[in-house]
Amino acid sequence: MKKTYCVVLSVIVMCLCVLVPLKVQAEEGFPVREKYSDVPFITTEQLFAEYDSIIIVDVRSKFEYDVIHIAKAAHIILSKKTFVEELSAVRAKDGTVKMAFYCNGHTCEKSYEATQQAMEAGFKNVYTYDAGIFDWANAYPELSTLMGQTPVDKEKLISKEGLNKRFVSYEEILEKASDSNNVIIDIRDPFQREKIPNIPGLRNIPLDRMLVLLQEGEFKSNHLYFIDAVGKQVRWLQYHLESNGYINYNFLEKGVLSTQDFK
Repeated sequence: MKKTYCVVLSVIVMCLCVLVPLKVQAEEGFPVREKYSDVPFITTEQLFAEYDSIIIVDVRSKFEYDVIHIAKAAHIILSKKTFVEELSAVRAKDGTVKMAFYCNGHTCEKSYEATQQAMEAGFKNVYTYDAGIFDWANAYPELSTLMGQTPVDKEKLISKEGLNKRFVSYEEILEKASDSNNVIIDIRDPFQREKIPNIPGLRNIPLDRMLVLLQEGEFKSNHLYFIDAVGKQVRWLQYHLESNGYINYNFLEKGVLSTQDFK
């Protein structure tokens, strides 16, 4: 009897040892879910299964949306004061049709915040699609739009490695600034430029204007170094650089706010 008890206990312990790492692994895949435990989520497979009927809302900035989005997604920017009002124009609060919000991926909180705001405003049947746009585009390129083109050419999706290899240090940019062939460009909007880094020859060109210049082929013979606030905007700028045939470019790692000039 004692032997049987020990065997059963050992089996239980082994099962627990297996289950715990699996749970941890799942939470690591979606690290924000625990913080927003009251927010219901929908998986990529579920969203695809209900694609024809569900309302999908992209809550990111226009810049991000214009680069890549789910093909049928409505675009309602979360940061706008009229977010809930615009949402009401898409579907009634007591509507039975499901509505899913998404942003950039597993660590992006905007989709959770949007779902939470909608719930607090009285909307029913709302969910966060927390896998985000890149999981969707990789799984269903035919239902995604990249730089205005549907379906998405998956070869044109830029990996994290493809982005990370373009980052350089502030010290390297300072060193490169002395070469006349190198152009250092601050793409922050004027309201973000309370402090300006002390880089010789630095050009201040807001992002909207920069996109126009890229379409015109400006600076194509130069090596471009771009500076943003925290290293987030350049992820989307890279798609414009690539689609317009730019090869020689780099980005300041972690943005200008991480440099010694701002500490």
